[in-house]
Amino acid sequence: MLKVIDDQLTIKKYARQFVRKFKPFVDDRVKVKLGHQGASSPAKVLWSKKLGIWLFSHAVDEVRYWNAFGVERPRPDRLVSIIAEINFPFAGIDRKTGGAFARDARGNIYVIHRGKIGGGKKGVGKSLFENNYRGVWSLMEDGDCITQVAVIGVLNSPRLALQTAFFVKKIEMLKSAAFHSPQLEIDFPAVTFREYLAGSLPSTDEPEIDACCDHDLVVSSLAAHLQHGKLQTGNDSSRELFLVDPLKNRKTHVFEILTDAQEKSVLAAAAKLLLQKAGDKGDLVPILVLPEAKMAAYAQILQRLDITAVGFCLDAEKITFPDLGKIR
Repeated sequence: MLKVIDDQLTIKKYARQFVRKFKPFVDDRVKVKLGHQGASSPAKVLWSKKLGIWLFSHAVDEVRYWNAFGVERPRPDRLVSIIAEINFPFAGIDRKTGGAFARDARGNIYVIHRGKIGGGKKGVGKSLFENNYRGVWSLMEDGDCITQVAVIGVLNSPRLALQTAFFVKKIEMLKSAAFHSPQLEIDFPAVTFREYLAGSLPSTDEPEIDACCDHDLVVSSLAAHLQHGKLQTGNDSSRELFLVDPLKNRKTHVFEILTDAQEKSVLAAAAKLLLQKAGDKGDLVPILVLPEAKMAAYAQILQRLDITAVGFCLDAEKITFPDLGKIR
């Protein structure tokens, strides 16, 4: 279980480290009018083309460390809207502040979010987040109580900025869906890959959180590699990724992607693939994607189950798939 960090000096140190993670990605600094709570104020935001987000960071003395994010390239001297905030309390435990830092039993430090999101419109709030956000969830010792929180990323990871960008974009999609449909029941007739469907809804399980924080990045990267190979990808609420034969208008391959390769996770993923294959009318090919280092432990048994195993490697910001040639 995670434990919230409430020490003032430690929070200050980690808040600065959080912002520094974005510096290598910054392409431009743009003077804008920053909109919030029906008002606006001048600010200089940091824009990253690679991340697809902008960031404005400001320390409000003895109150909080304010980090505001948006998803559109800012235009000079124009009003920009805040999509998400990841704010940290100045000291102690402040459950009204959305963000916090937490430590696990192994000493890893995580950036977490309590689900407090705003938007100035009905239907956008903590209940929207808790009922619909897909990502990494964990229980956290939160002072005198236990709180379920969303884990944005690992503070020391070279991929924290990428993990945070995914979080921001998911919040933008949640808000956009809520604005157009209060029940979030939206019809998507075209087969496409939607990043906000990657990840899990809240549960009581305790996976390897540091590994799970890379899950959405691996899913998205795999989809991009497949698309680059001229393959049509898609996903839905029960399948994170699949391939489609556009001529026959049917699914040909279905994927389960694991970054947390615990035995129970592998068994669950394999069982899900077999059930999906059995329930498909066509000749669906099941593919299990897991860390390359774990391939040897499961390759033979997966082969006997007629499940194709594909490995991936993480190297700082780069994600590679050495076995992608297995997919035809």
